[in-house]
Amino acid sequence: MTLLDICICIIIFLIGFNLKNFFSDFNRADKRWLNGLFLFHFLVAIAFNFYIDANGGDAIKYWNLPKNGSFDDVWFLVVNRRASSFMYLINFVPSNLLQLSFFTGNMIYALLGYLGFIYLFKIIKEIFTNTSVLYSLKIARVPIFPLILFLPNLHFWSSGIGKDAILFFCIHAFIFGLLKVRKRIAIIIFSLLLAVLIRPHIALFLLIAFAIGYLFDSRLKAYQRFFILMVFVVGFVSLFGYVLQTIQLESLEMENIEEFANTRVTTLSRERTGSGVDISGYPIPIKIFTFLYRPLFFDMNGVFALLASLENLILLIFTAFVVTSRPWSAIKKSSYVIKGMLVFFLLGTFLFSLILGNLGIMLRQKNMLIPVFIIFGIWVLYNRKLYKMLPK
Repeated sequence: MTLLDICICIIIFLIGFNLKNFFSDFNRADKRWLNGLFLFHFLVAIAFNFYIDANGGDAIKYWNLPKNGSFDDVWFLVVNRRASSFMYLINFVPSNLLQLSFFTGNMIYALLGYLGFIYLFKIIKEIFTNTSVLYSLKIARVPIFPLILFLPNLHFWSSGIGKDAILFFCIHAFIFGLLKVRKRIAIIIFSLLLAVLIRPHIALFLLIAFAIGYLFDSRLKAYQRFFILMVFVVGFVSLFGYVLQTIQLESLEMENIEEFANTRVTTLSRERTGSGVDISGYPIPIKIFTFLYRPLFFDMNGVFALLASLENLILLIFTAFVVTSRPWSAIKKSSYVIKGMLVFFLLGTFLFSLILGNLGIMLRQKNMLIPVFIIFGIWVLYNRKLYKMLPK
């Protein structure tokens, strides 16, 4: 590491530790939890750096290709819409012009991922106004919030160089903006455009999900729902062709979709990561279970799989409590944001479970979906607790 690397890393740590102070409404207890999230997140980021450096991964390619090439090389990839071209463009300045190390690059992305966690924390605080009930929610006498935000996989893929950290930030910044659209329109536009450049299908999922959420919000007047729906429709139409071109799908005819899904499953299940799973013969419910809750202990092939199995067991227990706690009643009482998050989770889960056949890639992709499911699950348990508190 050079002197510039050391200086930038120090600046990153100072900014990250103080990011919480740029947001209002965080009390002393919130800031203590955020300090814990900050330390945990950057420890995971350091582990991510050494893990990828030793075992390889996309992060090395995203950093070293622009570092060792020229701007013309990177721009050629962007103009020709080659895969991950915008990642190379984003990394060109820090990796090539500043000649920063791979470690420093991971710390930069870790800061962005941590900002996503602050937005996630803010979303929960703004949705659940009765904080005493929120902090009292427990499973097996263990408080749910904010301990559930310390799940390792949430931090691992959002703490290093890659699309996952950027998408983690984009999704939570987008939802945070929707809670107060008029005041946060710039955040909404920026996060959506950034998502389009990195993974346009995720931006499309967001538009579809929250358009449906708005459509079924009875608290909005008919003309408001119509206007908002038109905005989302325009965004959907604008993105649709670009998304199909990016994922190399000619049309949405069933034959083309089945061929695309089968090709993806076959390719991913044969990858040389030791975590390939042939799900082509699985029924859809088992595919969904595999995507959400595997690897489990019978899939273990190392320390990483052990940690993932423990986390998936926690998510499985959390899910069991949610589905047995009057979820339909909570959905009916929810705002368009909660409904949109549920649709986003269901849509992403269904589509990804059809095309992914590698447990490692499943862990990465579901990292974008699990936080919104956690919020929805807390909403269900929160409403159940309020219902029990009502006078009989």
